[in-house]
Amino acid sequence: MYEETVLTPLRVAQMIGYRDWSSQPCMFKHYPEFLFRYNYEENELFRLVELCRIITSETTIGAKPYLQLNTPSAGNLHPIELYVQIRGIKGILSGIYHVDAGAKQIVLIREIESAGVEAYVGLKEQLSGIVFLVSSVAFRAEWKYAERAIRYCYLDAGHQIGAIGASLKLYNKEMTILSDFDKNALNVFMGFKEDESIVAVLSSGVATQKGSKEFKENLMYVAPTDYSELSSSIIKNISKDDVLKSEVPNLECDINERHILHRRSTRLFDSVGLQKAKFEHYMSLVNLSYPLSFYNIILSDTHKKAGIYLEGELLKEGDFKERVSTLLVDQSFIKNADVVTVICSKYFSANKLMQAGAFAHNLYMQAQVHGFGLSGVGAYYDKKLQNFLGTDEYILYVCVAGEEKK
Repeated sequence: MYEETVLTPLRVAQMIGYRDWSSQPCMFKHYPEFLFRYNYEENELFRLVELCRIITSETTIGAKPYLQLNTPSAGNLHPIELYVQIRGIKGILSGIYHVDAGAKQIVLIREIESAGVEAYVGLKEQLSGIVFLVSSVAFRAEWKYAERAIRYCYLDAGHQIGAIGASLKLYNKEMTILSDFDKNALNVFMGFKEDESIVAVLSSGVATQKGSKEFKENLMYVAPTDYSELSSSIIKNISKDDVLKSEVPNLECDINERHILHRRSTRLFDSVGLQKAKFEHYMSLVNLSYPLSFYNIILSDTHKKAGIYLEGELLKEGDFKERVSTLLVDQSFIKNADVVTVICSKYFSANKLMQAGAFAHNLYMQAQVHGFGLSGVGAYYDKKLQNFLGTDEYILYVCVAGEEKK
């Protein structure tokens, strides 16, 4: 998956050619209207679920609606869907639901009693609480990004996992990662074909004394896009047994609903730079002990010598604004930022990409709480950036932090 998805100047040139946006596949999956549904804000008991995936900005560009969610996405394409099973919550029908952020509805696909999704996700007992199922609809991203799309699908899934964690934290609930199950069997039960696949399963609740049972019939199939031309190579990658297996970082700051709803990627940084307290707080976040590596490129000498750092140690001193901007596919907004954090790993996998996305989402929440700007960047010349950093580790994601321009 790594070699066929690296960016080179030639591949970037091929991707940024003319694109007919009228042919963009639909960004949201919609189940049939005859199914029972709750509208967003209709039942306050659903607010925890709504805040996991919600439209936070609605504008029009070229007579076409432009919608942004609280979960960032490469190209604003959102190749992710979210499902929840809710059981034992008074005031809500126990069942399996689709979170239809586009329609601002939570749609009941099937009511549950003794049978439930637990039997398909490795739980022997019924769970009183919520099971979250995150799926990838890869063609939404492939339509624009070709083979590179597979990375963005997993990074976006990581952001979705981070958003679930943030909503659970807001309601003082814990999150557990489930990975000991047959992914292909779960896909079949969910009614998916090759155009959609589960990438992560999470739970929050308590086990009951009642055993879990499988359903006699699978859920209905509903196409996640209005059309699909998914390539065989991406089908092969997304259909592997790769799901989130490793723990993701806990969100350590206190948040409120406003922080979730106002998360936005910063594309304009103020050249005056971060105040020292904000700078030091950000550096403390990206120097934590974690099963990922964080190379920090400090772009000015304001609070610390400009240069490349790893675990607080200066590896190479210098002013690298122009160089880093070029390596990140000539994205000039980066030059006014304070720090460019390159998230790396010795291993390259769906699991690691989702970990990186979840970590970045927590940085977004920290940015909202502590008042600095942040942007996740998934486009960079992989091997050139590796050489610049002097590392053999794989680059998973990049985050750019600084003072947001008002």
